[in-house]
Amino acid sequence: MRARIYPLAIGKVIKHTLSNLEREVAGLLIGKYLKKNDILEIWDAITGAQRATSGFVYLDENTIAAAADWVLRNRPGLYIVGWYHSHPGFSLFLSAIDIETQKRYQMMFPKAVALVVDPVSYAKTRKLRDLKFKVFRLDRRGRVVQVRTTIGIHRRKVLESTIQGMELVELKYLGAPSRVEEIEIYEGDSLPPSLSSVLKKFKEKLTRS
Repeated sequence: MRARIYPLAIGKVIKHTLSNLEREVAGLLIGKYLKKNDILEIWDAITGAQRATSGFVYLDENTIAAAADWVLRNRPGLYIVGWYHSHPGFSLFLSAIDIETQKRYQMMFPKAVALVVDPVSYAKTRKLRDLKFKVFRLDRRGRVVQVRTTIGIHRRKVLESTIQGMELVELKYLGAPSRVEEIEIYEGDSLPPSLSSVLKKFKEKLTRS
C-alpha cells in the first residue's frame, strides 16, 4: 500500500506541529482508501483536546468520538484514515506507546496509518528540504513498516480537497483550543482502557455509514 497526502492536509498538520516545539501534539487524518490502486489518500486533518508530555501524546477519548460524528456529517465520502503526531527534535519512529495506539486505529480501520513529523529543523529554516515526516503502519505480524508516501498533485483532487477545506482553513479543533493536559507517562507503555472502548464505538459508527 502507498499513501498520498494532499497539500491542504500536510499544511494543517505542519502548522499544528509548529505550534508547540516543546511537547508532542496530535490529530486525526481524514481521507479515503482507493482499493483498485491500493492507495490511501489523506485529504484533511482535524484535532482536539489531548493529553501530552514531551515523550508521548494521545487524543482525548471524547475528541475521537466527536471527530467520528463530525467527519460523518461534514465530509461525505471521507472517513478517518489514521492519526498524526509530532516528535519535536528527535527521530521519526513509532514508540512503544505509539505502536499500541496504532494497533487500535488499525482495529478500527485496517489501512490506517500514523504520520510522524519532526518540525524543529523546518521551524528554524522554513525550507522544504528541512521538513521531516514519515508515514508508518503495522504489517500482519505487528511489525512497524514505513509506507511510501507522495504529495498529491492531481489537479482535480487538489482543488476538491481545498474547496472542502476552505470552510476550515485553520485546523478544525474539537473542544476547547487551550486544553492540552499535561500528565505523567503511564507505566508499562500502556494507554487508558477507555480509549480502546471509544475506538470500538468509532468503528461501529464507520461500519454503519
